[in-house]
Amino acid sequence: MTPELNDYPELNEPYAKALREAVEWIFASYEVCGLLVTGTILRGTPDTRSDLDIHVLHRDRFRERVQRFFNGVPCEIFVNPPDRVKDYFIEDLEDRRPISPHMYATGTSLFDPDGQILELQNEATSLLTNTPQAPCADALTASRYSVATEFEDVLDLAERDEHAASVMLGAVIVHLLEFRANQSPGWKPRNKDLLQRIEELDPLAARLAIEAASGFTLYERLEATRSLCALVTQSEGFFEWKSPREVIPPAK
Repeated sequence: MTPELNDYPELNEPYAKALREAVEWIFASYEVCGLLVTGTILRGTPDTRSDLDIHVLHRDRFRERVQRFFNGVPCEIFVNPPDRVKDYFIEDLEDRRPISPHMYATGTSLFDPDGQILELQNEATSLLTNTPQAPCADALTASRYSVATEFEDVLDLAERDEHAASVMLGAVIVHLLEFRANQSPGWKPRNKDLLQRIEELDPLAARLAIEAASGFTLYERLEATRSLCALVTQSEGFFEWKSPREVIPPAK
């Protein structure tokens, strides 16, 4: 039986019915102590294939992820004990990707008898206001070397297998943009928002990335990527560097 809930958010169909069906299924399946719904559908900016993101707090000591259709709408259901959500917040902060905090901070609470959803929303909102710093110089150098030599591998591959090189080149372009974004303080953007973030930080890098991804020939794509790599890494392959020394404990 579904207990009394907070007011449902105002949604168009088929989302409104889908959410109600999902909530009924959740209460029939778990010992729920908190329920929050979030995502682009709730924020009023859904894409054609957007789904409902539903976070379930429950009293058992397991976590589970469920992908189901309700009323034809895809729903992602994340089931966790309340304390595990706080661990997600810490992990996301360390990775500079505020996936869980953003979901909670922008979500709508449907069921919160003990105030646990509200506590997590407040913590998430506070966390999002603390802008992460950029990585240290040594970490950036290691990342710079990794992506520059990845492009070098594509150049080598293009000499003997153009199709394989073309496939790999797409990943290199993304990694170059991720490196450029990572050089600046702040949260890392979602993949969907990566190009938009680069356009804000470095319009030339964004233009080169578009040229690299949309060139008619592999040669055109390689040349645009060469310019992009030189711009963001100051190299297009191997360069001299040395990592900081790491002390290794004696063998036991």
